[in-house]
Amino acid sequence: MQRLRESCADDRITNLPADVMHRILVFLPIKDAAKTSVLSMQWRHRWRGIPELVFDREFASIFGKVKSEREEMSRRAMTNIYRCLLLNDGAAVTKFVLAIHGFIPCNHEIDLLPLYLSNKGVQHFTLNFDSADECLYDEDCVDLYKYQMHSSLFSALHLKSLQLQALVFTPPPCFVGFSKLTFLEFGYVRLPLDFFDSFLPKCPILESLRLRCCWGHAVEVRIKAPFLKSFHFWGFELVAISFADTPLLSDLLLHFHHCRVPDIASLFASLPALRHFFANGAVLKDLAAGDGKNVPTRLPTPHHQLQDLYLKSHAFEGPGMERVLVCLIMSSPNLRRLRIEVSPRDDQRSNDEVSSSLWRLLEAAGDSPGSSACLQHLRKFRIKHSLCTQVELDLVRFVLATAPLLRLVHVNPGFAMAAEKIMKFMSEVMQYTRVSKEAKVIFDNDTRDDPFTYAESQL
Repeated sequence: MQRLRESCADDRITNLPADVMHRILVFLPIKDAAKTSVLSMQWRHRWRGIPELVFDREFASIFGKVKSEREEMSRRAMTNIYRCLLLNDGAAVTKFVLAIHGFIPCNHEIDLLPLYLSNKGVQHFTLNFDSADECLYDEDCVDLYKYQMHSSLFSALHLKSLQLQALVFTPPPCFVGFSKLTFLEFGYVRLPLDFFDSFLPKCPILESLRLRCCWGHAVEVRIKAPFLKSFHFWGFELVAISFADTPLLSDLLLHFHHCRVPDIASLFASLPALRHFFANGAVLKDLAAGDGKNVPTRLPTPHHQLQDLYLKSHAFEGPGMERVLVCLIMSSPNLRRLRIEVSPRDDQRSNDEVSSSLWRLLEAAGDSPGSSACLQHLRKFRIKHSLCTQVELDLVRFVLATAPLLRLVHVNPGFAMAAEKIMKFMSEVMQYTRVSKEAKVIFDNDTRDDPFTYAESQL
């Protein structure tokens, strides 16, 4: 008995403070949190009050993994999700995540979730049927856009974060808005035509908006959001996009197939706080407006805020594209990271023609290597899927000769490049003068780089 008493006295798990138990349970997967009920009487029902419920791939792994089992897995997963909700002891559910790979939604079952959660004060709601990536181009997939988001979601007025994927999103006429919403992310969502004109104004303090492959949006988009700090649009087609009243927008990603954007001077004038900018070839081509004759060598006012520039295009062929590239570099005196991703095309011009065009533009800007006032803060320069062309050599040489704080030049040759051409490219680069004593040049095949991630680099 004495040993038993001593053992109980030393039972630190049982005697933990309630707030510590609560924090432990929040960080555990839901199935592991439920298992804590066997630890002691104090732990037995503690997991039923967890305010954050996350049902993800790990949770669903026990119900089936292969494609043929998706329907059965989805049915069993929903049964267990509702068991967890029914066992909830009345506490608020501030966060709810349903993100199960291959999940097949059943309308009448999913509809009950927002209805239940809106009465629980949910603040962060995620509904992600991430089989959408597989179904997008699969004609036999009938589940994409099949689920219509239930109207009860729009009564969850405490929402701060909303993430939805692979469904139809239609706010009811009586929708008054999400006055507390700061983060909104949609992927493969069918939107109403008046989404930008009607829905967004009802989210007055929205700070982050991410739209990926969403259909149904207005053909001409004008973004008005005074608190918006981050906007990512990865879509297929827009007629036009512009920005007004976006004084805090610092993170912008634009990836289109076809789109009309303002001229380069107007675009950057409407984005005074822009720090991170990603643009694909269609955006750059429209900024060039043809041959680029109207693209200035520098913007009327230098863009001192821009620190991270990521450009993706087909080898930056044509004088218009080259003028845009030169304009952005020359107009960004505080640039820290410059990333260029190139893609091969069959109709590229000769290397000599591309090189001479770019070099003439650099000379016309009055910034000869070694005396340039630009790139004074550049830390990292990267070329992804390099074609080892002369224009890329000129860019590397220019960066090495003008960036005194440069630490890294990272080149990823394209997979189809001949070894002889890569070796010749490397040999020439290694001979270039480096104004920075700490500059290193790396050639490898590590092409991992997520354009949606703009983490501050230590470089």
